[in-house]
Amino acid sequence: MPSNRTILSFLLIPILAITAARIYALAVNYRKARKLGIPIVVVPVSWQDAFWVLAHPHLRRFRKVPGLRNIINFGHHSWAQDDRYRPHQEHGDIFAIVSPGTTEIAVNDPTLAVDVQSHWRTWQKPPPVYEIFDVFGPNVISLNGEDWQRHRRIANPAFREQNNKLVWDESSRQANQMVQVMMDRASGAGRTMLQVRDDCVLIAMHVLSAAGFGHLHEFDGGFREIPKGHNTSLAEALKYLLQNIIFGIILKNIPVLRWVFPRSYQELTAMRNEFTQYMRELIAYNRAITQGGGSSKSADIVSALVEADEAAKRDHKAAAHGSKPNHLTDAELLGDLFIFNLAGFETTANALTYTLPFLATNRSVQDWVGEEIDMVLKGQEPGKSDYEETFPSLVRCLALMYETLRLWGPVSQTNRWCVGEPCSLRIGDKEVEVPPETYVTLNVYAVHSDPRWWGKDNLEWKPQRWITTDPKTGKEMIAPPPTGTTFVPWSAGPRICPGKKFSQVEFVAVISTLLKEYRLEPMALEGKTKEEAGAALIEVLEDSMNVITPKMRRPEDAGVVFVKR
Repeated sequence: MPSNRTILSFLLIPILAITAARIYALAVNYRKARKLGIPIVVVPVSWQDAFWVLAHPHLRRFRKVPGLRNIINFGHHSWAQDDRYRPHQEHGDIFAIVSPGTTEIAVNDPTLAVDVQSHWRTWQKPPPVYEIFDVFGPNVISLNGEDWQRHRRIANPAFREQNNKLVWDESSRQANQMVQVMMDRASGAGRTMLQVRDDCVLIAMHVLSAAGFGHLHEFDGGFREIPKGHNTSLAEALKYLLQNIIFGIILKNIPVLRWVFPRSYQELTAMRNEFTQYMRELIAYNRAITQGGGSSKSADIVSALVEADEAAKRDHKAAAHGSKPNHLTDAELLGDLFIFNLAGFETTANALTYTLPFLATNRSVQDWVGEEIDMVLKGQEPGKSDYEETFPSLVRCLALMYETLRLWGPVSQTNRWCVGEPCSLRIGDKEVEVPPETYVTLNVYAVHSDPRWWGKDNLEWKPQRWITTDPKTGKEMIAPPPTGTTFVPWSAGPRICPGKKFSQVEFVAVISTLLKEYRLEPMALEGKTKEEAGAALIEVLEDSMNVITPKMRRPEDAGVVFVKR
């Protein structure tokens, strides 16, 4: 029988071996990083370490302990969301974060933020970061090079003005129904931020269902419709997949966990199969129309995507023999359809969720936006305004979105690397040669909040900063960002989000519909004054974590009230 010492030795050997390997890898990466000629921050863990990703949420409370701050902050992929521009005040506008897994170059420079994202051939999206989004197949977000170009050519026609009109009409209808349902159920009682998040998610889901797939639902109970041959509705399957995206990614990359969570894995698989079946049916239906010589009259994304793909197939057949296919496979179509829904769902639902608390605690901003809404929507029925006439005039409503995305945009940082040959980064008079496959992290939240560009009110929510007057017409218009900086919540350059206007139209439609009839106040909290309840609401908002996009940690601790104007 082995002694306790022998057992301990067997346990210690692999631990010591792993530790030694990590120390060696850290030393190698540090030696390489010194050649960059920029400040270096050394951390023993990183966002690439699965064990650390799981442990990090429980260790955040120790961030202020001397010696642990850098480890806890830079060891997680959301460090830019937590600290914004502050690390750059300490370490400079460009510095290296060195861990056993990799070297990451952190950059806070508006010019580089645009330049790197614009030169997509040189600076590519690192597959280790973006392949996690290949849930149903390669897609326009995860791919690089010629494959990305092929996807982009097919995807662009899907986001057309005809689709934006559908988004406007459905968003207005859903927002009007949402408030009516809430008022009927609660007689004007408050909604916690957890409930507000659910309401905004439901609106986003229903708009995606209509604009993406041509399926209309009522706000209250719209997920119940189950067609023959299915076990759940399309909206319910999509909702489940989007809200469990992180869990699905973990199970995909760590297969052993499927045995640890068998029931959850079975449910995830069932929902995935349902969504796949729905998409294949929609693709086949629209493909049959197009191949039969017809054209779908629908404005939804699936119809437009299939039409564009079939046109690409015809072009390929007519091209010279041996030319590369320029259409998409069914797996790629599925991949694009899912990623469009993920991006649209997260961006708009989050922007709405984070805007409402700001409005509830800023009566002057509500009055300011209300002036515009009353003028533009005067005499129109709630939820029934005309897109072409109304959307371009609601610039103050759009300014709300811009300011919320400036502070709480969907992407706090974005990664790129170069492949094959070294690339150079220039900040001011300093030029840094970046080795191939070295992560370059563009700190979006720093670019959006650094006081050097945004002034002393850089962290204040002030939508008025986005409004200026057109000198030719005298009308209000969206102002450019301050001199010296940029605004990139939808990325920049050729890889800018194709659904940018989709999200803007949806946001403005919902906000204008809500504020036409109602104003917002902080939800009353026991033992607190109205001012204290407002402060608690903003405190809950600012205590956010990163799960794909920002999420409030304690959304049940505060809320808002809709009050009839």
